[in-house]
Amino acid sequence: MPALASVPGLARAERYVVESTHAAGNRSSSRLRAAHERKRFTGETLDVALAGLGRGNVIALDTCSPGQRSLRALLALGLFNDGPIGGRGGAWGWSRLSVYDPVMSPRWDELVIVAERAPDNVSDLLVSKRDQNSLHVPGLRLSGRSVSHPETFHLRHEATGARLVVTGRPSGPRCDAPLITEPWRGLRMSGDELTEAERDALDGLSPITPDAEVLLAGLVSRYTLEDREENWATSWDWDPLDRPGDRRRDAEQYGRGVQRRLSGRGDSWELRWTGYPYPADLARALTHPVVGIDGSALDRHRDTFEVTYGGARLELREGI
Repeated sequence: MPALASVPGLARAERYVVESTHAAGNRSSSRLRAAHERKRFTGETLDVALAGLGRGNVIALDTCSPGQRSLRALLALGLFNDGPIGGRGGAWGWSRLSVYDPVMSPRWDELVIVAERAPDNVSDLLVSKRDQNSLHVPGLRLSGRSVSHPETFHLRHEATGARLVVTGRPSGPRCDAPLITEPWRGLRMSGDELTEAERDALDGLSPITPDAEVLLAGLVSRYTLEDREENWATSWDWDPLDRPGDRRRDAEQYGRGVQRRLSGRGDSWELRWTGYPYPADLARALTHPVVGIDGSALDRHRDTFEVTYGGARLELREGI
């Protein structure tokens, strides 16, 4: 018989019910307008977009707790390092997330990933197994999974305390769903201490300043944005706008295939890649007046797009 979460699992679910009921009862015209504007870029359903809005009905792709921002910056190292040129994060294997066409729903205290096709595979991709040396995302643990279908998986990062939710439900995780907290597929569970390999991996990462952390976390929040009015998109596996050409095929024809490298130290970072998205599209997403990072600025130097925030800069370059 599966063990159901009582405290804190169900307590958290009860809190979500209250919050969701409150949100449903306060669907003012301004709040609905903000949610529709957000979903126009993110691909979220209306309910999911409503849940992600911040105070004052702001779109809030970057408004989050310090621990949540640190987790997103860590996730960026896994998402944007891949292939022979990839850095440390390339070994985690999380760059494959793009093939599941996820929808990112950033919130204050968690990151919700809507993966309709295979939420179980995505969770399996993120969390390390107890009997293997592979790292996946160092320190990420499974807290529980829902008893309903499509399934929802609640993850927790031991080092930061931040939460990540993977769900197959387009309308987002069910707030009232009890959680099964028994081990699943041999994944490391919440409460399991960091392994020596995980500590070494985290300790070996380059330092990231608070301003740079905002930029790296912003890459994750904008992982699959699109704007059909301005004709740009940030998908890392294909072009949802069906523009001419095939950047993945072009990368493979040059003999190097699709590769990514996010590297840097302190305030200075660089992202280089082949394939999708177009560099100009990603630069636009990070600095857009509606869904960009508030306070960011963009400069272009030939083929390099430089996004700055505070004292930090992120250079976006096509090719390797």
